[in-house]
Amino acid sequence: MKYSFFACCLCALSLTLHGEEIITVVRGEGNYFPVEYMENGKLTGLHIDLIQAVADELELTVKFKSLPWNRGVFDFKQGKYDAMSYISRTEERETFAHFLKGNIISSAKTYPIVLSHRSNEVLYDGTLTSLTGYIIAVGAGYRYGEPFDAADFLSKYEIPTPTQDVLTKLLRLERVDVIIGSKRNLLQIHSENEVNEIYHIFEKPVTSDNSYLAFSKVRNKLDLARKFAVALNHYKSSQAYVELLKYYKNKENDQNK
Repeated sequence: MKYSFFACCLCALSLTLHGEEIITVVRGEGNYFPVEYMENGKLTGLHIDLIQAVADELELTVKFKSLPWNRGVFDFKQGKYDAMSYISRTEERETFAHFLKGNIISSAKTYPIVLSHRSNEVLYDGTLTSLTGYIIAVGAGYRYGEPFDAADFLSKYEIPTPTQDVLTKLLRLERVDVIIGSKRNLLQIHSENEVNEIYHIFEKPVTSDNSYLAFSKVRNKLDLARKFAVALNHYKSSQAYVELLKYYKNKENDQNK
């Protein structure tokens, strides 16, 4: 009888060990509509649904952890999490994370943004040198892609907590001359009419960068990163992915009305 009980315990333990693998994904705690944001107290967005869909295909259980950006990157670098979402690739970050081309979860362009009444004063022509002499607000620890990150000749004013509220407040108080972002960012806190009235968004981007689901080198997650990349590319060729993009595009359009 004791042997049967012991055998049952071993069987249950075996099932647990060979069940779905749990991976922890850290992210910045900000609301980045429509890719990562809180809605009715729940984390959602294109990135979240995309990661979850691929994880389901791989029979993985995903747990998301939201932290202040710099804290999240630091903890990820120390190996406290398996992966990090919405992170761009840099040479320094490649020392502690796997950035596989197949694990790109979105791409975005960012633009210089100024106050409307200063649109003729800030003479941005698409080159970084034309922004010389202006104070540009950037997030401390954030990466905006090359060559902007390497442009040491620019006057970059680092913000510890670069929420859209903070950035636009600094711009409207004229504590800085330029912020970097997109119309999508501004629509997080303004109506479309307000955006068009208050701000001028230049047509030529400052950067074009990819965002990844990066996997930990400290935790030896290269095999998982490769499996995820294959599954993610397969999912991107499916009708389900088309519908997912359409769903969030419609939500974005609804917000802009």
